[in-house]
Amino acid sequence: MSPWRRAGLRLGAFVLLLLMAGGLGLGLERAWRRTPAAAAPDTILIIAPGSSSRGIARQLVAAGVLRSPRAFFWGLGLRGDAGRLKAGRYRFARPSSPAAIAGALTAGRTEPLRLTLREGLWLDESVRAIARQLALDSLAVARLVREPRRWPAHDFLAGRPNLEGFLFPDTYAFEYPVQPEAVVETLLAAFARTLRELRASAPPGHPQDVLAWTTLASIVESEARLDDDRPRIARVYLNRLARGMRLEADPTVLYALGERRLRVTYSDLRVDSPYNTYRNTGLPPGPICSPGRASLAAPLAADPRDRSLFFVADGKGGHRFAATYAEHKLNVAALRRLRASGS
Repeated sequence: MSPWRRAGLRLGAFVLLLLMAGGLGLGLERAWRRTPAAAAPDTILIIAPGSSSRGIARQLVAAGVLRSPRAFFWGLGLRGDAGRLKAGRYRFARPSSPAAIAGALTAGRTEPLRLTLREGLWLDESVRAIARQLALDSLAVARLVREPRRWPAHDFLAGRPNLEGFLFPDTYAFEYPVQPEAVVETLLAAFARTLRELRASAPPGHPQDVLAWTTLASIVESEARLDDDRPRIARVYLNRLARGMRLEADPTVLYALGERRLRVTYSDLRVDSPYNTYRNTGLPPGPICSPGRASLAAPLAADPRDRSLFFVADGKGGHRFAATYAEHKLNVAALRRLRASGS
């Protein structure tokens, strides 16, 4: 074979290789950017610290997120991003394009863990909700909420045996991994911030004792269903306190019993506890649940001209109020007649 022919063959082979490489590169480029049609619901993946790009790819493939590992590695290598993938908690569509996956992992676009605490939870109920929603050790959280001295910056905890009433109910977002101490501090800071905001708009003469305020608000939270009723319920208890009357609040009895029930029996009222406001005058020793903002604001909004001393649930979420016991008995009798008639 002549030297010219050999040179021609080599050139042809080289050109063919170039064309093949170009075609392969074009195919990988398309696979890198192609967004497949969704085949399954989104999934949450935890990328552990120190994971290699190959380990992450295997995890993504197993979860149905990544279909083209070759395009994934090609894109990472081309951009020099193989060592820039960040650990964290991510939400991915199944499947996703390699470009979208790499973009999320290099930018650290993590999916936060969300915690929702509803108003009126007892401390142990809050602990269970925190542990369940944030995948934390419930025993670790339980220990923290019984050690108020861990948070000396929050003076409202001084002398308290636990954090009952001060884990502010709201919805929160936490980045993975979540530390129990950070969660508790966030809830306490939200409570402190809410108190500062409410104090700024408080009427003249409003008492500033946080424990008494929060304790009263917690009883209001346990009694009220309608926001319009909260200030009136707070006024009933403020009027009773001013007269030295017992509060006679059913929720305090249930708290003393440690049971959630719809009704309180006469035998329940005999429970020997400082939280039983049928046997003891004044406020109980501390909050009986975590009050929300509306209940904390209720004592501030209570009309001082309202002389009500009694209220009874109307069976529809609201209450009827009375300034005298005679009027209260009429309200109770009227509501019993309504219930008996099925109205």
